[in-house]
Amino acid sequence: MGKNSNIIRWVATGFFVMASLVLPADCSAGMAVSPMQQWVEVKPGKDASFSVTITNVDRGFETLPCKVNVEVLDFTVSPQGVISFDKDTKHSRSAADWISFDASKFVLEPGEFKKIKGKVSAPSGADGDYWAAIMVSLDNPEKQGKGINVNLRTASGIFVHVERRKNTERASVTDVNVILPEFVPNENLAEEPNGEGESSQQEQSLKINAELKNDGLAAFIANGKAFLYGETWRQVASIPLYTKRRQILPGHTRDFTGVMAQPLPAGKYKLRVIFETESNYGRKTTKDIEFSVSQKLASQWAGNFTSDDIQTLKIEPQELKLTLTGGRFTAANFLVANQCSSTVSIRCRLETKELPEGWLELESTDFTLNPNTRHNMVCRVRIPPDAEQGQYNGIILIEVERSGLTVKNQNNVELHKIPICIVITK
Repeated sequence: MGKNSNIIRWVATGFFVMASLVLPADCSAGMAVSPMQQWVEVKPGKDASFSVTITNVDRGFETLPCKVNVEVLDFTVSPQGVISFDKDTKHSRSAADWISFDASKFVLEPGEFKKIKGKVSAPSGADGDYWAAIMVSLDNPEKQGKGINVNLRTASGIFVHVERRKNTERASVTDVNVILPEFVPNENLAEEPNGEGESSQQEQSLKINAELKNDGLAAFIANGKAFLYGETWRQVASIPLYTKRRQILPGHTRDFTGVMAQPLPAGKYKLRVIFETESNYGRKTTKDIEFSVSQKLASQWAGNFTSDDIQTLKIEPQELKLTLTGGRFTAANFLVANQCSSTVSIRCRLETKELPEGWLELESTDFTLNPNTRHNMVCRVRIPPDAEQGQYNGIILIEVERSGLTVKNQNNVELHKIPICIVITK
């Protein structure tokens, strides 16, 4: 990338997150983009349409109108799942030049939203999956209140699928390695600097690193898991593999990791890493390696391990109760904390049989938590202006799987439920 490139790097658990600035009470502004990402299917040499809704989410008495600017940017994703936006450089599968809008500059009053129409014009030679980002920002924001510049950016991912022929997903495991625990002599433990407890704890666990590459023309979402077997191929442990971003675009690689704190007995082990893609025709991709645990290491590991037989997740608040009027847009935040000493894989989904479609949207449905870390899960709530009064109920289901030894061939899975109650008034 050139030196003058305008690059914005965000590390997020969802695909894109709303950038926000905490402002004093006399200076508030904000916006949101929906959907956060979408797929657009188009035939080679043809056009296809889509739409993006932009909302001025603040409705306070002194909230100012938003002068909105919409532009198309390229982005790439690093192996660690970090998104990089680049205003000047185009990558080989960029869809930025194919996308146009019916409006790129406009003003939104407090609480107002606008649906802009977009068009994708695919070249005749296109084949496979391409992508770009719609970046929405305040256009030349002025100083407000106590001289604070309000400069918000929000992005939405546009993925374009051009189906010239059936592109079979092609993945390869390019690297796998096992890092065994390390233990320091007891007399040195007191010399550890403050704040290194978590690092020391992870060093005393089994860690697996794996790299998965997309060798094809179609993007896919990958799930990874590692299985440990004894010398007779008897399964002894399962370790979900985690990454910040499970969607892997053509030509990209992604790093997956897994940590297990429970000790292993001495012996020889076989490790099998299995990746599956979320599609009807997805294939399994595997790779096997072998490693050993010495008698000395097994003894140190067992002697230093402290059982963490507790509920894996702590979720606050434990329910969502909102009283809203028609036309409101808001967001509810949940703090999800991993209380155990192994990394966990978390999947969330909405059960909204009593809630109309489109009212709720989870910002991230799949994410990773390392030992003793937490994540802010956002649930966006958009009530249409014509919503009927009454009470509407639903549930957020959270399934968490932790690494650990296999007991009777069952995985270590917990299920949590967050009740939802939305009351619509006049």
